[in-house]
Amino acid sequence: FFFGTNMSFADKIKAQTSNVEPSEVKKLVLDGCKAPELAALAPYTKLTSLSLMNCSLSSLDGLPPFPELVVLKLSDNRLAGGLERVAQCPELEVLMLAGNRFDTIACITPLKSLTKLRCLDLYLNPLTKKDGYRSSIFELLPVLEGLDGEDKDGKEFELDDEDEEDEEEEGEEEEGEDEDGDGPPAKRQRLANVGDEGEDGEEG
Repeated sequence: FFFGTNMSFADKIKAQTSNVEPSEVKKLVLDGCKAPELAALAPYTKLTSLSLMNCSLSSLDGLPPFPELVVLKLSDNRLAGGLERVAQCPELEVLMLAGNRFDTIACITPLKSLTKLRCLDLYLNPLTKKDGYRSSIFELLPVLEGLDGEDKDGKEFELDDEDEEDEEEEGEEEEGEDEDGDGPPAKRQRLANVGDEGEDGEEG
């Protein structure tokens, strides 16, 4: 599918779920929807991947708990808190929060309850400039394997093989498309593609 950024939240959901029962939907890509009504996602209880990037979100109020969600992408919003909502997704492994407004380690504390979280992206958040940022996050989240594209030793964090294949197909198309003209490094682009299975129809 190819979804224009001018589609409404409801229309974007409908375009991806027509003729499918909400309880059967596994993935939703709702990037670019301004001020989405998160409570409208409540029927989609079986989601394993949800993307809400660049939606001008300043709050996660109304975000339902997703018992099977593995990948959640909230990059390029205006979030500065509210991760208690995210903590209601016990199976979450990958969380993308790059380009938001989190400014203290305390903001991240709710994620301690996510015992399967292995990949976190906080690139371009104010807290990343604080002394001891990386060590503090890894101490807070001992199960974490990758932070901002690097592991605990500062080496590039590698994704699973299937994710790497998806990135090779999509990376070239998406390169250089950052709206602010401040394109993310390659490692962030790879992480942003986690959970994609080539069905988003990003056709240049």
